[in-house]
Amino acid sequence: MSKIYPVVCRFEGMTPRDLGGYEGHRTRAYGDVGHVDMSRSSFNRPLLGKPGWAREAMDEIRTMAMETYAAELATLEKRGDRKRLALRLAEGPKDPWRASRHGPLREVILTANREWFEMTGDAGELFSDKNQRAFEARAVDWLKANFGDDVIHARADLDEQVYHIHAVIMPRATVHKYGVECQVLQPSIHPLIKDYEKAQDSVGEWFSAIGLTRGERRKQTIRDALNDGRTPPPRRRHVRPAQWRQEEERRLAEKAAAVERKKRETLAREEEAEDTLAFADAVATGKLDERGCEVSVRSASARTTAVPSLTPQRKSSAGFARARKAFRIAFGRLRSLAVDEAARSIASEMERIKAADEVIVQIAQMLPPALRGRIAETRRRLTAKILMHDRARDPFSPDKGRGQGSEKDDEPQ
Repeated sequence: MSKIYPVVCRFEGMTPRDLGGYEGHRTRAYGDVGHVDMSRSSFNRPLLGKPGWAREAMDEIRTMAMETYAAELATLEKRGDRKRLALRLAEGPKDPWRASRHGPLREVILTANREWFEMTGDAGELFSDKNQRAFEARAVDWLKANFGDDVIHARADLDEQVYHIHAVIMPRATVHKYGVECQVLQPSIHPLIKDYEKAQDSVGEWFSAIGLTRGERRKQTIRDALNDGRTPPPRRRHVRPAQWRQEEERRLAEKAAAVERKKRETLAREEEAEDTLAFADAVATGKLDERGCEVSVRSASARTTAVPSLTPQRKSSAGFARARKAFRIAFGRLRSLAVDEAARSIASEMERIKAADEVIVQIAQMLPPALRGRIAETRRRLTAKILMHDRARDPFSPDKGRGQGSEKDDEPQ
């Protein structure tokens, strides 16, 4: 079964002031042309309307406004309403349409899926524009049949991603005002502009002759869901191609910025890791102490000289500074742990010494007085030796490096 392709029909509101920008984009002179393949712009072709259609449309709209204005002034003068007449003379002519958020003109865009336009005929000829030409013929007939002379311009664009047709509708209407027939712009004069669903039905039926079908009946789906008590699908928000491209460019720019930011963060972490490794290596090889200070040595002649700078190249970097701080904290914690461990070990040994000392005291009590005196003296000196030995073994003792006792105490008895 062959794939079914829908025909696409969209209406966009326009005001007469938009015609200048529309023409600028049509001629690719300025405007949103970043998506346009300029090498193919010469293939774009007009379908309906005169070369100076935009200027003629503006002249016609001004004529509508002036004719209505003249009829209004004549009516006020005939009524003798001098106050109102003076006010309207000061205000000037008004726009010949009722103000709305869409504007009085309509741009029609007709297209289909790109795959459908690229399909070849039975002969499989290369670069065939058979479907483009068929679509173009149906589009021109549909525009004429439904909008007549109000189609003031239509063209086929072939220099963008998908072949499509643009058309501009100027909906002329005649109304009775100020005792005369006045020309105005009134979009609702055309049933297909007034009823969007009817327009979709119309193009679906019209283009079925060339194998295309109507698009999704979205409004009917929403109505059916509401009638059945179900949650309707979200409404689609149509945006102009230029607006969509702006949003897409902004989204891609934000994505690129996020990637670049991630890249910078990764590089920063890598540099910090390198700094940390450099600091650790310098500490491990004795070039720096745990505080990040350079280590100095004594020469063979006993003269104190400083070692030339052994600091890694990125010593001043933020990563190196953080590494120094981390090592200081880690060293402090290790020192604290070592002190605690040493204290626990000394306490355990002291308990054992105390227990042994109590046994010595019990034995001494059973000896003659002369021997008890000699044992007491020996016990005192032995205890002092043990305490000095334990203090010397503690690398973090505040007394390390100082004298541990008098020479008299160190002499053997």
